[in-house]
Amino acid sequence: MNSSTNITNYIRNEFRDRGGIDVVEVSVRAYPEEINYIVFVQASDVPRAAEIGNELDDEISTPESRSFIIVRKATDEQIEANTATVSQGVQDTRATELVHLINARSRVSEVQPSLSYVRDVEFNMSAVTATRHHLIFGRRGAGKSSLLVEARRSLSEDETLSCWLNMQTYRHEHPNRVFLYIVDELIGRILSRQQILQAQSATSASVAEIYSLVQSLLAKADVSDKEATLMIPRVQRTIRRFIEISGLRIFLFIDDFYYLPRADQPRLLDMLHGCVRDCDAWLKVASIRHLTRWFQTNPPLGLQTIHDVGHLDLDVTLQDPAHAKKFLEDILLRYVRKVGVSTLNRLFSTPALDRLVLASGAVPRDYLLLAGNAITKAQRRPNAKLVGVQDVNQAAGDAAQVKVQELEEDMASSVDSATLTLEALRRVRAFCLDEKYHTYFLVGYKEKETLPQNYNVLTDLLDLRLIHLLDAGVSDPHSAGHRFEAFMLDLSQFSGSRLKQGIRVLDFAGGQIVSMKTRERQTHERQIKGPQARDGSLRRIGDTPLKVIALLRAAPTFPLGRFDDLVDGSPSTV
Repeated sequence: MNSSTNITNYIRNEFRDRGGIDVVEVSVRAYPEEINYIVFVQASDVPRAAEIGNELDDEISTPESRSFIIVRKATDEQIEANTATVSQGVQDTRATELVHLINARSRVSEVQPSLSYVRDVEFNMSAVTATRHHLIFGRRGAGKSSLLVEARRSLSEDETLSCWLNMQTYRHEHPNRVFLYIVDELIGRILSRQQILQAQSATSASVAEIYSLVQSLLAKADVSDKEATLMIPRVQRTIRRFIEISGLRIFLFIDDFYYLPRADQPRLLDMLHGCVRDCDAWLKVASIRHLTRWFQTNPPLGLQTIHDVGHLDLDVTLQDPAHAKKFLEDILLRYVRKVGVSTLNRLFSTPALDRLVLASGAVPRDYLLLAGNAITKAQRRPNAKLVGVQDVNQAAGDAAQVKVQELEEDMASSVDSATLTLEALRRVRAFCLDEKYHTYFLVGYKEKETLPQNYNVLTDLLDLRLIHLLDAGVSDPHSAGHRFEAFMLDLSQFSGSRLKQGIRVLDFAGGQIVSMKTRERQTHERQIKGPQARDGSLRRIGDTPLKVIALLRAAPTFPLGRFDDLVDGSPSTV
């Protein structure tokens, strides 16, 4: 490597091999006693690129001249110039590569982090790694796992000890055994740092004893409540002493907590809280809010909001549509650039990008998967270069059809549950489209609290993405303290032939939520896109958060009492 050209090529290769980073540009600045290599990379790659640059400084230096790598964020102009033109649009091979990349990397786990984590301005890494217990809430696909994975990766191994558990693995286990599995993982991680402790110390012996005891209890088919609870003070004392000796801070990351039965959740959280009480050890629990019960009053068990635990809500709703659009497009742009396409409009029309926001309900994972499926739809159209609105509509319809088919397949093992969920969908659709002529509706907080089982029936549809949460806190202007949740039917439930005359629908255009009525003898495309109505009352634009709230307030309120017989398990035929 005796020339700057060779070193530049070496830097590019090492960035790609060590971090999967494609260098946009390298600029060389030569001085009498040192050479600076300014490496430009995409914004999402800067943190890892800086680490690699530091590793390479000594390797590219010589006794005669020191060399340093300086990492900077590439400008849009640099990225554009570095990217080959996509003249064929969705027919380009890079569009197919993008579909494969989305399918492979849209789901995050401990072993496979997100392609590039996009931080929402309201929820940054410092909050998740703070010395406080946290419940991290969000819908499926909202980015809970991504946030936990990135938080764990950001921790210094010299200063912290962390462990990770996904509750999906333990969803069929008794809560006492789930507790022991978590303790087993935590104590196992402490054993991995055993070199910090003196082999003959009381703390080292205590760690070994607890590990052995947990293993023996897990070998049994049943673990009694007494056997599990007797472990709590022993574990707490051992963790406290280990932290005092090692100086390490402990983080316990628990993902997909909602897989555990709601009735068992407060007790499990209470047991875990007891194990880390008065220690520099912190619980970070990711879950879906309406499927989570973190505290019960009689007897008092679990984590109390404000006193014991803080909440982070990762859901991006359509209350601020411009923010939702930017956030989602920032995520997709990182995938697009990873396959060598500079901008989204090389593959997607502007209306299609708007429709993706609406069709996904602003859920990041759904947004990505719909984008990939819409590309596939567009590729089948002769001479198509860009993804259009109709491609997104078809992709949304296919996604909903798959969800319903999966639910129907589940009937073989859970006939009652699946049948009731499909019946709930039928009733919500009938209320919206046949009675109230709205594709969106409200549910009152008061009914949610007084009829929790009925509300659970509704949220089953939310889990299946057959309805979407628009806003979790719509206030009532005529009654102080009264609030509502706003929901919208999935796009597939009111598009195409299902769309009737005079239905009030929501659309998303130019960063704004639009409410409009469909009209007779219009194509589906024109109906959803919105008529240029002579009567301004047909089309209402939510160009500010307050106006969006006003649009949602005008929606009909769905009475949860319509699910009374579904809660009883015997739906009526009426």
